[in-house]
Amino acid sequence: MIYSRRTIIEESDILKEIKRNVTREKEVVQALKKENGLTWEEDGVVYMEGRVYIPNNRKIKEEILKENHNLADVEHPEQHRMLELIKRTYWWPELKKDIKKYVQGCFKCQQNKVQHQRKAGELHPLEIPKGPWQEISIDIIEPLPKLNGMDRIVVIVDRFTKIIRLKTTIMNISLEGIAKIYRDEIWKLHEISRKILSNRGLQFSLKFMKKLIKALEMKKQLSMVYHPQTDGQIERINQEIGMFL
Repeated sequence: MIYSRRTIIEESDILKEIKRNVTREKEVVQALKKENGLTWEEDGVVYMEGRVYIPNNRKIKEEILKENHNLADVEHPEQHRMLELIKRTYWWPELKKDIKKYVQGCFKCQQNKVQHQRKAGELHPLEIPKGPWQEISIDIIEPLPKLNGMDRIVVIVDRFTKIIRLKTTIMNISLEGIAKIYRDEIWKLHEISRKILSNRGLQFSLKFMKKLIKALEMKKQLSMVYHPQTDGQIERINQEIGMFL
């Protein structure tokens, strides 16, 4: 006779549910055919090396996982301890995977989880612009499927109003070409920007920024290619454009 932690398994509701399920995984059927004494069937229940085989029934599995994790006498064990508890009595394919998923989805466990990562550095948010088109962000979405010879999009965002200007362009566009897009899309419609934010690195840090700064007395503020989170606004807008496309 096999005993569970809390009740005699022969008298439990779980056993009754097991007997109602006649569907069995292929590996269990093959193990029964071997007749090597490690796997056998008795009174409608299959035993795998002395443990009760649980058929592919979500309700039964959820009940067993709950009994071995949520109840007060087990106190929310971690994955390895929970696996040890369940394997004393039960077995089913991918048992370890189901335990991991259950523990990771436990709200109480996540609340009490110890964080081993290093503490994140302090955030230094950008100053809020004082008016429309005084500060803008520039980026390029690439590569895209070619349409009418165009396979890139220049994204220009006003940090104050969040207005977005999009301009299709070609793959090998030069910095001077991007500057012309800025001139045609921003200068002729809005105030002269006093600050430009970009995470394009050296591509924008030389000719493009140099010429605009000299001509318009802008304040230069660049983020690095490997730290695009400096300008999270335009990164988020790029995601939205990608979803739309």
